[in-house]
Amino acid sequence: MSIPNALETSAPGRICLFGEHQDYLGLPVIAMAIDLRITVKGRRIAGDIWKIRLIDIDKTFDYNPNKKFAYRFGRDYLPAASNVLLRDFGVKWPYSYEIEICGNIPINSGASSSSALQVAWCAFLLAAAGDARATDASFVARIANLSEVCEFGSPGGVMDHETSAHGGLVWIDTRTPVTVEKLGAAPQQFVLIDSGISKDTNGVLGDRRKLAETGLAYLKQKYSAADCKSVWDCACEADVAAVKQECGDEAALVLHGNIANRKLCAAARQIMCFADSVGITPQIGSMLTAHHLHLSNEIGVSHPFIDEVLLEARNLGGVGGKINGSGCGGSFYTLVPPSSRLVDEMLERRSLRYWRIACGEGLKVRIDE
Repeated sequence: MSIPNALETSAPGRICLFGEHQDYLGLPVIAMAIDLRITVKGRRIAGDIWKIRLIDIDKTFDYNPNKKFAYRFGRDYLPAASNVLLRDFGVKWPYSYEIEICGNIPINSGASSSSALQVAWCAFLLAAAGDARATDASFVARIANLSEVCEFGSPGGVMDHETSAHGGLVWIDTRTPVTVEKLGAAPQQFVLIDSGISKDTNGVLGDRRKLAETGLAYLKQKYSAADCKSVWDCACEADVAAVKQECGDEAALVLHGNIANRKLCAAARQIMCFADSVGITPQIGSMLTAHHLHLSNEIGVSHPFIDEVLLEARNLGGVGGKINGSGCGGSFYTLVPPSSRLVDEMLERRSLRYWRIACGEGLKVRIDE
């Protein structure tokens, strides 16, 4: 790939359908890229310094990616990507760029705006270096995850970056090596809702992950010699009772929720592999609601206001829905008939921001040589 004079990359946000709070345990997930995106546009300029303007938050950032960058704050994602590529992969940049970054994904709401940015940014960096891997969705997702999660010791998993890079409706085996399988049928149509409740993504993930790993440690110890694909295949109600006795009620509830949600994810995969999008909507909707109830009542990552709005949406014809992302605030969504406006009107009465969303494409790279 030659070095471009001008370059544009973009990547979508995502919603998680099944497997929420399970990718960091190495369990499968089903997620869907959405038709809201982050776009990175750049044009070659003279000098060593890249000039970046983040339009949506009205900030600018200038730096030289060919030099190791000392992070300015806890999670300095943009320079982290170039640090990872420079340090671990030997990527270098012969030219500088003036760049604008903008998007329409709601920020800090669970729709994966930061991961979409990181995917689009990593592809931009690779293309600006003349590296053909800029269009390799799996490689870009890997670099995005390394620079957003691993570089800072964050508790997240691989779902966000893989979904954003590959696009569409996907089933992801999150164990190394990560496997992404495109599913044929995407439910229509979702309403993504911003609860207006701020969330602490890394705090929530870290707390829930610690409890989940307590139960996982028990399963690994009990079934270490089991001849099965995963200790999760062996998990049963007796294990939940044992974890409750040894580790307390909260760890037992989280274990029970993860066992149930793993089964829901497996069942949903079978349906989505073979059914058309119209036919799967009612069945998938009820399964989404079941998934949310486990997330709310057992894993403890919903919020009473979100539970209330989801219930009202179901009473108004919403087929089903759930919290989206780390939880305890941020966004959630409901699956609705495309022609119905009753849920929209309810959200407007409550003065809640919302977006009608559908399945979106993955990473895009456009080069002007």
